[in-house]
Amino acid sequence: RLFFLSSHYRSPLFYSEESVRAQERALRRLRQAMRAGSAAGGAALDAAACRERFIAAMNDDLNTPRALAALFDLAREINRARDGGASVSAAQDELANLAAALGINLRADESAAERTVSAAPFIDLLISARAELRAARQFALADRIRDDLSNLGVTLEDGPDGTEWRMVR
Repeated sequence: RLFFLSSHYRSPLFYSEESVRAQERALRRLRQAMRAGSAAGGAALDAAACRERFIAAMNDDLNTPRALAALFDLAREINRARDGGASVSAAQDELANLAAALGINLRADESAAERTVSAAPFIDLLISARAELRAARQFALADRIRDDLSNLGVTLEDGPDGTEWRMVR
């Protein structure tokens, strides 16, 4: 759906696998903004400006690319505000509502969330085993764990603070 919305309805749409993959990555960025906020309870992020830009774009001959730009700007502001300790729950609700107007569901369904919670200890165990294999320089086995998790829809992201994972499917 995001692939089709990324181009104005009056413009030609050119299909490519790379374009579809790019929109999948874009959708993940939007969903990333829906992560739980910090418990700091700082000043609340005001999403009104992005909401107004979204509405103006939709009123301008259903300009979905510009409306999507407003969504991505709001997602970026949510991520920055959350990292800064601000309260983002109202802005996240606004992001979810605006995306829903385009038929995009940013909230994880309950069954997927339940599956993630029940699988989390096992995924964490595999990540721990992978870290030990990497420390022992047994990279082929560590890569096999990463690849097998990827085939199951679990993406690993190695960073300076360790490995984080997320469900893709």
